[in-house]
Amino acid sequence: MLRTRIRAGPLAGFVLSVLFAALFAVISVGELFIPSLSPEMGKPAPVTLRVPYGPRIVRDSHDGAISLSYEHRRVIVPRGTVLSERNEDHDAAMAYETVRRMRRPGLGARVASTYAIYLIVCLMLTVYLRRFGQNRVRLLRTQVGMFVLMTCSFIVAKVLLLFTALPEFWIPVAALPLWVAIAFDRRTAFLVEVGVAFIAASLLRFDVVLLSVLLVRGIAATMFFFKRKGSRQLLIAGSLAGLAGAIGFIALTVLFEGSFDLVADLKRWLGSNVLACIGGGLLVGLLGRSLREPAERAMGHVPRDKLLDLTDLEQPLLKKMAAEAPGSWEHARAMANLAEASAAAIGADALLTRVGAYYHDLGKTVQPKYFIENLAQGERSPHEDLDPEVSADAIMAHVVMGTKILREGNIPEPVVEFAYTHHGTQVVEYFWHKCVEHGNPKGLTQEHFRYPGMKPQTKETAILMLVDSIEAASRTIWPPEHKKFEEMIQRVMFSKLASGQLDQSGLTIEDLRIMTTRMASTLVNMYHGRIKYPWQRESDRAGHTPPPTATATPHPARRATPTPVPPPAAAARDGNAAAPPASTARGAAAAPASSPRGAAAAPESTAQDAAAAPASSARDAAAAPASSARGAAAAAPAGGDDGERGAKDEGPAESARAPKKTH
Repeated sequence: MLRTRIRAGPLAGFVLSVLFAALFAVISVGELFIPSLSPEMGKPAPVTLRVPYGPRIVRDSHDGAISLSYEHRRVIVPRGTVLSERNEDHDAAMAYETVRRMRRPGLGARVASTYAIYLIVCLMLTVYLRRFGQNRVRLLRTQVGMFVLMTCSFIVAKVLLLFTALPEFWIPVAALPLWVAIAFDRRTAFLVEVGVAFIAASLLRFDVVLLSVLLVRGIAATMFFFKRKGSRQLLIAGSLAGLAGAIGFIALTVLFEGSFDLVADLKRWLGSNVLACIGGGLLVGLLGRSLREPAERAMGHVPRDKLLDLTDLEQPLLKKMAAEAPGSWEHARAMANLAEASAAAIGADALLTRVGAYYHDLGKTVQPKYFIENLAQGERSPHEDLDPEVSADAIMAHVVMGTKILREGNIPEPVVEFAYTHHGTQVVEYFWHKCVEHGNPKGLTQEHFRYPGMKPQTKETAILMLVDSIEAASRTIWPPEHKKFEEMIQRVMFSKLASGQLDQSGLTIEDLRIMTTRMASTLVNMYHGRIKYPWQRESDRAGHTPPPTATATPHPARRATPTPVPPPAAAARDGNAAAPPASTARGAAAAPASSPRGAAAAPESTAQDAAAAPASSARDAAAAPASSARGAAAAAPAGGDDGERGAKDEGPAESARAPKKTH
């Protein structure tokens, strides 16, 4: 098994919760243990003193009646103000600070209680991420990054409260949920917002109005963020969230106090709570936009700008692949278009999927001639002289070597993940069956022919696994009809489901249905018909074959002229040529000369590696009824590799009935 990204288990989640809860507690009450930050009457206040919003017991001086009332104006004594006993606000702030700093009795108990609350919030977050979050948020790197960003938000809130006289509603903690929504999903962002809002509100003894405003603003920012691609959306989402927070603040104030003087509040300018609610939302959008890239990197996500850089065809690794494994490179480019369209259709990260398609087969540059798409026509395959297990090792090595090359090239790990998951834990079926047919003299098991990677852990990597089979199988479909493409796609998908390769990917049945429709439509458009040029028609009438570099696809209305199939080639594209006992989604591939059956099969069981079967008559290729959707769109067997792209049980003639389409 290749070294992969570490998931956070129950123990790791508990340790994270304990450590960060302790860190939050230290930040929350740390100033209480620093003598120089203790306020004294008659001296300038070393920090801003604040009294949380809440009810106060008021005794009437005339009749002695006692009543419970809420004060609209929070008590804020700015840092540097000389404290006076004759000032009512100063007296109230000093009384509150004195109670907070009393070591006996109760300070230890209050600190322990604060820690317990933080621990509950952290455990709630880690348990949700581990049990209900998507696979990417279950990674240890991601969870550590989230807690680090949460700690940074907490520190910003603490600094704003201690060293400025601004209203507490300026606290921009909603930037973190925005980053989580961009990198992962909104449901995780909602939970993160609840946690960070509770932790920030604890700085003012869980001020109910502050907590409510932070929750409303954070959830609104996440809901109003519609497009991942546009940075401007972050500013719009922050502005709308600020308005939502201001409306929530006014509603709560009226609920508690019975009225709210908006004009009087606005006249206070920087001291205005309404403007603070709106300004805090704008600050959230600004921070979300300016710090988006480092925040995404902290959570293990690849920023969009970095992904765009990786799509540059001048990237050294891509140039290396184009030069050393040109057939594999062209297949990767075709996959990228199909995979990107499928990812966009189900709301996955389309750009990441395209980049993963470009880089997933980079390991084939080490031994390109072991893969059929890199062999010239008529070139002899090196697999013809190798034992099945040696050939399988050579094929499986592209997964290991690709991962190694990408990591040494400092490619982000989410992109490297495509290299070691695009074959999952499937068996190199062709060579395993070849070994069995030869009597398995060494007593090997399927485990000797199993890929050393891991099953796809995300929707994006699962899409690439499917497209790796489907794109190649599409080359065997003629005529290129929507229904035939759909049948082939469904067979490939079912084979992956049956072998358990999609169990950990997070793909739903609805996703598979949408992808089937989208991929079938894309393939129909990719293999669209064209009318032959006059010189081609004249050449056909004269019985001459047009030059291969200038061919055109026959018009759909014309009967296709079958193209003779080239001689068998034993090399495979990825090392999983479909075994003779199983139907494949990739069409017939040429078998090694040593194969007792003589069936055409490529060493990789993926349809894209399919080599043409031994020459069968054009009449059989064009007219055989078995080349309908069952034959042309060859079935991908359960438990096979990349769609089990190879010959059917009927032999080479059967798979040769679907003529190649000229372009």
